[in-house]
Amino acid sequence: MTLGDGALKTRLGELARARSGEAPRRFRPAPGAAAAVDQTGVEAFLPGGEWRDERGAVFVHERMRSEIEKPRRHWGRLGEAPVGEPDLAALCALGLEQALFLDLETGGLSSSPVFLAGTMHWNGSDFVLRQYFARHYGEEATLLAALAAATRGFEFLVTFNGKSYDVPFLRDRANVHRVRVAMPPRHLDLLHPARRRWRGELPDCRLQTLELRVCRRRRTGDVPGEEVPGLYHDFVRHGDPYRLVPVFHHNLLDVITMGEVLAALCR
Repeated sequence: MTLGDGALKTRLGELARARSGEAPRRFRPAPGAAAAVDQTGVEAFLPGGEWRDERGAVFVHERMRSEIEKPRRHWGRLGEAPVGEPDLAALCALGLEQALFLDLETGGLSSSPVFLAGTMHWNGSDFVLRQYFARHYGEEATLLAALAAATRGFEFLVTFNGKSYDVPFLRDRANVHRVRVAMPPRHLDLLHPARRRWRGELPDCRLQTLELRVCRRRRTGDVPGEEVPGLYHDFVRHGDPYRLVPVFHHNLLDVITMGEVLAALCR
């Protein structure tokens, strides 16, 4: 299966409609968020709105997974966890509604900002995908606060290599801005059970290797991870959102793939 064609076509279609004067669909902000923003920058072709607090605003792009690909019968279901995987077993027992998937895009170095945080959760009938985006460096603190609010009520944080990268990076940036970011009480880093399960069968256990070899999904329209920081810094300097579209796409596919890897581990 090719993952990404529908999302990319939809996004480019929204861009074309925005340029022709037809308004794109809007993100309906959750309580605590502000109304939809004007069509400028990425807002012109990504449906969304602003989340605000006393620090300022951050852009939030939301869509349902069923808008990107046809729903499948296994969505929302977890089978039985492998023996010797207590975190997987606990999540299977609690149910997928207790998990928040998270993937960060950063400016590169440890002193660089978190500029995009992608999350996914199961609402009982579909997966909700949200991306919190700092349109300039000054919005990073609000992004962190918005993400902290989004994690409340979940028992599990689910990441891929998040124990070594995403969560420490997030905490460092939160300390810089003096923003309190309390993660869910339990953290399931899928990299480690994936290595225990498949390292004897696969050349490596990178997320995109698992996506292709285990989940049987092939992504298109992606951007290499090493190019992401430069694309963001270029966007901040010049304001052209077009080249940033694949970065949203890349982040979106990463969180979707995490869900598929989790399902494969508990199949």
